[in-house]
Amino acid sequence: MKTKENGMKLKRCFFVMACAFMILISGTAMALPQPPVLSVKNMGWVYLTWTEVTGATGYTLSYAPMPYTGPESIVSVDMGTQKSLSGDLPAGTAFYVAVQSRDNTGISQYSNIVSIADDGTILKQIIIFGRHSIRSSTDDPSSLAQFAVNPYPDFVGVPTGYLTPRGQQAAGLLGAYFHDYLLHEGLLTGDAQTDLSLSYFRANSIQRSNITAAKFGAGLIPGATIPVHSYRIADGSTPAEPDPVFDPIYAKVVTVDPVRAVSEVQGIFNSGTAIASAYSGELSLIRSVLYPPGTQPIPGAPHGSTDPTSQTAHPITLTASSVMFTGGVINVGGLNSISSATDPFVMQYADNFSLDDVAWGRLSLDALSQQTRITSLMFNIQMLPPYLNQVQSSNAASHVLRTMEQAVIGENIPGAFGDAKSRSIVIISSDGYVAGLAGLLKLHWLLPGYQPDHCAPGGALVFELRQSKSSQEYFVRAFYTAQTFDQLRNLTPLTLKNPPATMQLLIPGGSKSATDLDVNFFTFQTLLKEAMNPEYVQNPSAEVLPGVITGVPLE
Repeated sequence: MKTKENGMKLKRCFFVMACAFMILISGTAMALPQPPVLSVKNMGWVYLTWTEVTGATGYTLSYAPMPYTGPESIVSVDMGTQKSLSGDLPAGTAFYVAVQSRDNTGISQYSNIVSIADDGTILKQIIIFGRHSIRSSTDDPSSLAQFAVNPYPDFVGVPTGYLTPRGQQAAGLLGAYFHDYLLHEGLLTGDAQTDLSLSYFRANSIQRSNITAAKFGAGLIPGATIPVHSYRIADGSTPAEPDPVFDPIYAKVVTVDPVRAVSEVQGIFNSGTAIASAYSGELSLIRSVLYPPGTQPIPGAPHGSTDPTSQTAHPITLTASSVMFTGGVINVGGLNSISSATDPFVMQYADNFSLDDVAWGRLSLDALSQQTRITSLMFNIQMLPPYLNQVQSSNAASHVLRTMEQAVIGENIPGAFGDAKSRSIVIISSDGYVAGLAGLLKLHWLLPGYQPDHCAPGGALVFELRQSKSSQEYFVRAFYTAQTFDQLRNLTPLTLKNPPATMQLLIPGGSKSATDLDVNFFTFQTLLKEAMNPEYVQNPSAEVLPGVITGVPLE
């Protein structure tokens, strides 16, 4: 007996065959332009984009209903030079879509064929769990001087590790995009006070996260003063108070066994001595930037006294750290030096430094991206091994889940972000904490220009709680969203027609459909509870909630 899914596949096949037949009878020539590549985002509304084809003078979009009823059902629309289309679909409708490019030689073959459909859901809550935006280097220039033959360009006027002025603007632009998106989805009303009362903002206790949350919120809810909840931030004389959601180890709400942690890490990466060989391409690239041909480290020199990639001077080892904190249980030896030496490069590019000052002009954009594989490696060691992942990220995961649960039942739950009325929840911290949360659910992404699972400045995991209009069933839809390298560098205004890079994420074990990645809420609830360990979740009754702090310096 033919199933509905097999029937849909067969009908899609007929549509593909019809497209191929139309190409054959059109009399293709060898010089015809290349077809574009078509992408679709179904986010409650539909957003279609296609790649630019060199030399194309225009594009034609063709669509046909699902299920496909024959060639006469194909409708073609001249899109001019436009390379995107967005809008709502009538309830219950679905279509196949393809695009062709054209030039003075004729029209191309069809692009890949995508399907679009009204998803039949209503957005009930969104949790944006993100990284801070563009900051200055986390090491001061005098500390960095040892690693390179040339002086590091300075983030002028920006204290070490602070959000830069352009980082503040970038955060606001991303917030403004989400304002448009959530207004379109009906989650925001457009009234600042109403929307503020239905939102919650939280940041870990560092300046760059707090100001990112505030600036993102100002874009999200224009005209509102954003109350960012945070524990005490360091002020020069008083240390920061650790947030147990992000750093449960340093906040002393969990205890980590360093012997078990090291044993597990070494069971994945051995002693660490083979890492340099496995990542020899990245280390060679970094060495060529720090010490270009004709230069070498000179002991005692004011600049360039040591090569952080040298396994003689800075061997990579995997041992227990002397001070325990989240993301720092494992002492990775020379990887710490490499990370410090390369940390400024991405931020230099994103902060619109002269290209001659971005890694001294020695990295192409692709190479700039490639060297960030070292950062991903460090997270794979320090955040993502199973034991460490549970110890360090279960408390954050529990807060995310409880936040959704209280929205589903309509009652406040201790240990959640905000309250049962909170619709828009913005949580800003650092890349390691984002990677840790993603690791528990085994979420992965790949955005244009970035390396796999790279947590870009300002990028975020996005969890949407949606409800079916027909069955009232709740679903979870997960995304990773980030501004591209050039959207950050150029401070590109973001709109529904010019959005940030976004990818819907597979939640392993959740989706049961070949075409739909949404996960039933109760399935998601089970998956996340199985992924985290309640032993490493703070007792909600013992949690002292952070208040709204003011006076955080912008510069």
